[in-house]
Amino acid sequence: APEEQVQGYLQLIDDLEKWLSNITGYKAISLQPNAGSQGEYAGLLAIDNYHKANKDFERDICLIPESAHGTNPASAQMVGYEVVVIDCDENGDIDMADLEKKAAVHSNKIAAMMITYPSTHGVFEERVKDVCELIHSYGGFIYIDGANFNAMVGMCYPGEFGGDVSHLNLHKTFCIPHGGGGPGVGPIGVAQHLVPYMYPKVSAAKFGSASILPISWMYIRMMGGDGLRKASEV
Repeated sequence: APEEQVQGYLQLIDDLEKWLSNITGYKAISLQPNAGSQGEYAGLLAIDNYHKANKDFERDICLIPESAHGTNPASAQMVGYEVVVIDCDENGDIDMADLEKKAAVHSNKIAAMMITYPSTHGVFEERVKDVCELIHSYGGFIYIDGANFNAMVGMCYPGEFGGDVSHLNLHKTFCIPHGGGGPGVGPIGVAQHLVPYMYPKVSAAKFGSASILPISWMYIRMMGGDGLRKASEV
C-alpha cells in the first residue's frame, strides 16, 4: 500500500520493534520472517553475511545440540553450513566436555552454535553463559532459538546472557492464534554487531504478515511488563 495510507501500521510496527527489543535485550528487531523456521534462516543469514563481509569464508560449521528442534539443522543446511551435533548428558544439558572437544577440533571454522533456551527437553541450561563464552572465544556466534521464549519473558534476556541473534514466535509467545495453516510471524532480534547484516530478503513483504501484528501490539500493550512476567511465571 502507498506509504501515506499506512501511517498507523508504521507507528504500530515501530512500537512493536521497540517493545520486542526491550523484552529480548537485543539492539534491533526485524519483523519480516513469516515463521519461526524463516526466522532461523534469516538469523543465520545475518551471521553468514557478517563472516563473509569480514572475509571469513572458511566458517561453515554450525554446532547444534542433539536436543534441538529439527528446524535448526535444516536451517543451517539451507545457509550452506555443515552441522556438527553436540551430545547432551543424562539430565538433558549440553555435554560441556563434548562441546569443548568439538569446538577445539573445528575452532576457526565455527560460524555459529544454535541453542534452545530453555531446551526442547525443558531444561534451563545452568552453564548457558559458559557455552556462549566458549563459542565467542573461537569467533563464532550464538543463535538462541526462541521457540520456548514463553518461559523467559520478563525474567531473562537472551541478548544479555550471550545471544547474538534469536527468533521469536509471535504466534506462540505473543498471542497470535497458532496453527491451521494461518500466517505466523517469526521476527529476529540481533545484537549491535549484527545490525548491519540483518536485512537479507526472506519474505516478499518488508514487514512480513503485517496485518496480524495488531494482535501482538494489543497483547503487549494490555499486559504491560508486570503482566508479561506473570504470564511467564504461571
